Amino acid sequence: MGAATFGRRNIDDLLAKKASGLKHIKAPTGVAFKVEVTFDAKVEKAALKDPLLIKEFEEAAEDTVQRFVDFVGLKMKATDEMVDKLIKANKLAEVEAAKKKMNADIEAMRGSAIQFGVAEVNKAWTELGRKTKEYTKYKIKIGVTIGAAVAGMITSIALLAATPWTGGASAALSIIGIAKSAVTIAKEAASAAMEVETAVVALKGELAAVKKIWATSKAAGHANEVTAAVVTQFIGRAQPNIKECQSWSGKCEQKVNGIVVNNHGLSKKREEMKTGMSKLHVDFMAEAKKRLDKHPSPSAKGQIGKIEAQYGKAVAELEQRIIDAGKKIDLQRERAKKMEKIVGDLKKEVDQLAKSRGVPYKVIDNLLLLTDIAVSGLSGNSLVQNFNDMAASFGSAVTSLAIDRLSKAALEGTVLE
Repeated sequence: MGAATFGRRNIDDLLAKKASGLKHIKAPTGVAFKVEVTFDAKVEKAALKDPLLIKEFEEAAEDTVQRFVDFVGLKMKATDEMVDKLIKANKLAEVEAAKKKMNADIEAMRGSAIQFGVAEVNKAWTELGRKTKEYTKYKIKIGVTIGAAVAGMITSIALLAATPWTGGASAALSIIGIAKSAVTIAKEAASAAMEVETAVVALKGELAAVKKIWATSKAAGHANEVTAAVVTQFIGRAQPNIKECQSWSGKCEQKVNGIVVNNHGLSKKREEMKTGMSKLHVDFMAEAKKRLDKHPSPSAKGQIGKIEAQYGKAVAELEQRIIDAGKKIDLQRERAKKMEKIVGDLKKEVDQLAKSRGVPYKVIDNLLLLTDIAVSGLSGNSLVQNFNDMAASFGSAVTSLAIDRLSKAALEGTVLE
């Protein structure tokens, strides 16, 4: 027994022709077709030399191909129209289902076409038997092959609809990290401001106590009295002395320096946030433009302005807080300078006392008159409150930078929603 092949061909060109002019659907490719007929050896040679048989079998094969191609063409056209409506209604998530339904129907038709091809060839063999009686003595085995035909999308709409938004995501995460760092610095600055106020008050108490001791002690060993005396009635604990004044003075300097350093750190973080916000804007809008350019909806190209405006509204609060933070940082810088002046003046007093150990009482007493340095600048100067405000401001505003929240707000009412 031998086999002969009829109608062998690649039908991609026929399918492509059916898809011509469609907006969204592209034709299947790599689709091969053939009909194989196995004859009994006793009739094979005669059959394959029969021009009428060859003609009939080729026509049966061609009829099968045309019926299958026509069906695929109609299915692609109907699906293309459906997809176009879905896109205009911005129902991109439903496009994939429409494509799957189309290909499932095509696959079902492929099975039917194979059965049809077998039936058509068998019918031709039966008809030929009426003219050539010898054919009726033998049966033939028929196999029809149609390659898998899967239509696709010109634009990967399903991918476009399902892909998470990533434009600006890395920049947003970076800004959030910077803001968290700024919160930490602001809290440290607030703590330092609170501690320096405590330290200055304590230093003032020490100096006042030392002054009182000098004013009341008449002993020859006056300098030693300062060091050893126990006076609790002034600040509620023992041994106010020059060494203790020096200790508190050092703490004041340390905390003021911490405020200055932290305020400078906040200034740097603010600049980093400004740079990050610029990058976030560029990256976010770049992805928006890229997606709009790829989007099949005819309205997509005109929506970049709307996204830009809605993005601006979404980040407006944070951008304003960054601007306000700059003003507060400048104000804190001026306040820190005033505090540096107060602490510096107190240190001069302490240093002068330290140098004057053992000098006559009246000289020290005159020096101590200068300890009435005004520290009113410390009370109500809002150093602590402003640093705490900045910490709270940065901490709460960055929630708007969660990329899913930002994209939802910016893309609302557009084809990318």
